[in-house]
Amino acid sequence: MQPLRTFPYIPLKVPRHKILKRLGYQRRQNEISQRMMAEVDSWITYAADHIHLKATARIGDIHIDHGKGTVALKQSNTVFESAKFTRFLGKADQLLIMGITGGQAVADEIKQLQKDKRMTGAVIVDAAASEIVDEGFDWLMALFNKELVRERKTLKLKRFSAGYGDFDIRFQADIYHILKMETLGVAITDTCILMPEKSVTAFCGISKVTGE
Repeated sequence: MQPLRTFPYIPLKVPRHKILKRLGYQRRQNEISQRMMAEVDSWITYAADHIHLKATARIGDIHIDHGKGTVALKQSNTVFESAKFTRFLGKADQLLIMGITGGQAVADEIKQLQKDKRMTGAVIVDAAASEIVDEGFDWLMALFNKELVRERKTLKLKRFSAGYGDFDIRFQADIYHILKMETLGVAITDTCILMPEKSVTAFCGISKVTGE
């Protein structure tokens, strides 16, 4: 496997339209007063002010067995079992493994808002944090893709995560240790849930560019 790369600071991008969509707002179907929209925007800003995106990532060579539905990470004892994952990777021969967190502060704010029964704020901050963390993955992928182009490789521009489909959440523990996510201040529970909330992992397949 390639050396672990740490990103202690990832620029924040606030995808307002995606946050509104996550909240169920459809421009053509819902009319929201200026006052209500101002409140939503205020909570989105509040969320962003409490997020500190940081991540770790590494690339590893893989062997895919489509018949058995397994993905073996070479130079390690890790074998992921998931037919859906093998189909997702297709003919990829490397894997980009990423872990990212929004930090403890935003998770604490969401819990405090819920405790104070300020549910509107809690819901909006939660949605905003999820989308901002997702944008952090996009930033990482763009960075790696730019580097891979020089090696005549391409990054699959879709992500796959533990817990999706038949990819058992128990594999989150392997991913956590591979990425050394404890260095980001992230812990993992006995049930393989990452803490604090808004801490996520994801995979992307890497393939060689063929032809001219």
